[in-house]
Amino acid sequence: MENQNELIEHFKQAIGEIWIKDGQSTWPIDLNSVAHLFMGIFVTELLEDIRRLKSKGQDDPAIAARFKTPARILRLIMPCVPGMKTCGMPPGTIRENVLYILSLAKHLKYGDLTNRGGKNIVLAPGTWEDRITMVTADKSSSLAVHKLCAILWNYAECLFFRAHGFAREFHGPYHFPDKKEEILVRDFIELKPLELWKSSHPVEYETIRIVTSYRDVGMSIDIYDNVTINADTTYVNSLESYYIEADGKMLNLEEVNRLCTVLSGVMLNISSEVEMLAWRRLAKRYAEIFWYSKKELKDGGDWHPPGTVDERIEKGELNTRLQALTPQALQRMLRISF
Repeated sequence: MENQNELIEHFKQAIGEIWIKDGQSTWPIDLNSVAHLFMGIFVTELLEDIRRLKSKGQDDPAIAARFKTPARILRLIMPCVPGMKTCGMPPGTIRENVLYILSLAKHLKYGDLTNRGGKNIVLAPGTWEDRITMVTADKSSSLAVHKLCAILWNYAECLFFRAHGFAREFHGPYHFPDKKEEILVRDFIELKPLELWKSSHPVEYETIRIVTSYRDVGMSIDIYDNVTINADTTYVNSLESYYIEADGKMLNLEEVNRLCTVLSGVMLNISSEVEMLAWRRLAKRYAEIFWYSKKELKDGGDWHPPGTVDERIEKGELNTRLQALTPQALQRMLRISF
């Protein structure tokens, strides 16, 4: 078992590799340019929410379960680190908090926490395979399945901006007994967040799981659930079989195509709304997204950002410093952060 120093180093390495290869996304606004306006308040409240639950007798596995997926926990860490610095926490305290948040994610994940070896093994063997019935794929069905995958990816980004990891978890590769195919599970949650986006009301489902079996694709998944396959292959041509369920109900292809139409319409409405927002309103929406990600810690109470967040955004300015940093400079900053 790795010790805490090894875990921190593996985590930094995994994040650093993403920063090297990941292109900067600024739609609808660069998170780095507005996070300083609210992340200090967010991380203070996050840690206080956890302390409150623990004082009521909640153990760490129960607290972790409130986040629903390990990705939702892991994607909080790097935005929270600058917030901890804003609060004046020394590196040692930041390190302790990072280790604790990592430990929460581990309660929801069977395999290696930082996806070493390109594997994101969330589900324990024997806990899920028998409850699904895979459907043999042909070219037509493969196109329909992957159309849904693409739309759901874009839909998650439309809802949660750059923090779309709050709404999805891609995990695997798994293997069925005595089978060589690589199994990828794509989980999408929070598909109808009405408290964030009233425009999402036409969507019928809260969660969707897509299980896909591929032959010879050389699948690898990084710590942020980015999936890569061999350059000489494609998902569509390599699909052997699939299974799709929404809120626990298996979907047929007719239902899949209807869902694609609904999601595309909702996406158009929300993206049109977002494009009309000035940067301060976008910053407030980003804050709402982060507070929404921990709403289950509130036991049904008000989860929204406090009024001080609005005040800071109204009085604050965009931060453009991080936009100019190279991936290598960001890696150096990561090494000395905690």
